[in-house]
Amino acid sequence: MSRILIHMYREHGHLLPTLKLARSLAAAGHQVEYLLTPPWRSFVESRGLTLRPYLEAIYPEWIEGAWARMSRTAREADAARRDRARIDWIVAGGLGDVYRAAAPDLILGDAYDVSVPIAARRLGIDLLLLSPSLFQGREPGVPPLSSAAPWGPDPAARRAAEEAWRRLAEERQRSATSDWYPGYVDALIRAYAFPRDEITWDGAIVPDFPALDQLVLCPSALEFPRPLPQRCHYDVPSILEREEELSPSLAAWLQRSPLVYCAPGSQGMWRAQHDELFAEVLALAERRPEVTFVIAHGTRAMPAPESAPANVCLTGWAPQHAVLRAADVMISVGGLGTVKECLWYGVPIILAPHLNPYDAQGNARRIVHHGLGEIVPEAQLGRSLEGALERALSGVYAEPMARIQATIKTVEASDRGRALVERWLRGEALRDPA
Repeated sequence: MSRILIHMYREHGHLLPTLKLARSLAAAGHQVEYLLTPPWRSFVESRGLTLRPYLEAIYPEWIEGAWARMSRTAREADAARRDRARIDWIVAGGLGDVYRAAAPDLILGDAYDVSVPIAARRLGIDLLLLSPSLFQGREPGVPPLSSAAPWGPDPAARRAAEEAWRRLAEERQRSATSDWYPGYVDALIRAYAFPRDEITWDGAIVPDFPALDQLVLCPSALEFPRPLPQRCHYDVPSILEREEELSPSLAAWLQRSPLVYCAPGSQGMWRAQHDELFAEVLALAERRPEVTFVIAHGTRAMPAPESAPANVCLTGWAPQHAVLRAADVMISVGGLGTVKECLWYGVPIILAPHLNPYDAQGNARRIVHHGLGEIVPEAQLGRSLEGALERALSGVYAEPMARIQATIKTVEASDRGRALVERWLRGEALRDPA
């Protein structure tokens, strides 16, 4: 059996979709370790997996709890200081030292962390990329994953997609002197002697590595209907259905119907713009007393529960799978983890992707394309929410939702992820059966 190191970003949206694959590989007898900072120890070990800690001096076990108690200004300043120290450590060769000590036969690395393929290549370690999002590289006629442009097979839509890529390139060029990230990528390339012809900025969010295979932790059914890149292997199971404990008070709320769930995701502590969505949902709840709303606001400041409308349950955290089992509609900023879980439970989605960076716009466009929900526009968020809610509750999305839900259930019942990894370990080329 093989030694496999999983190295992903330290975020729930990047880590949660890898757990099903990690468990499958471990059950097959492979030695699987997660390379993560100490605050993630309980996340890994509570799921029966193994942590290989690193960056202990920069991210001690207590730091993420401390961030939650800091003011926004202090938290962001502290995180920036630690991130600078992390970057300096990687550029100085620290990641290479960690990889040598781990001595894996294979690294499953985050497609969004450019340091992983760059360091792995320098050491001659085999690598497969894991993408927690849909493919973010460039394809002719397909808008960037970060773009709000709709997709279509007609010439006008293809021209619009290419125009979106052109604008993205111009934006990057304008910000090149003020943005730290291009300098970091260049420093990595020089420090690890990475060939410049094996990396390209033709990625919607981060640079792309065109020669590397990717396991995409998402069903292909969510994609726009087109031939997918051969190096992208979709339909890797990634949804772990969870039985979660409910408090008696929340369980009582979940008995009500119709039920709307609003949760912007695990990064709310860093995204003050989510407050706009909470304010509009609370205003909508006041206008619609016959509808029950459960709002999971994370660490964002909210009204005291007793001052909220009587049909609103405010909670810092909610067991998302338990709530989605009861929900009739989800209001989301478009993170892919939440999108996939909504499709798993057959819950239509109202999306405000302008409040979320990175892939939310592309995710939302695919939801609309398949008739699974709708986008509320930035300029009319408050006015549009109520109409979107009416349509979602009317059942207009029920038929397409049932179709994609059945497809996802089939994907998630497979062991495709483990099969692909073991094929790679045997030295076989990966090919999608389609």
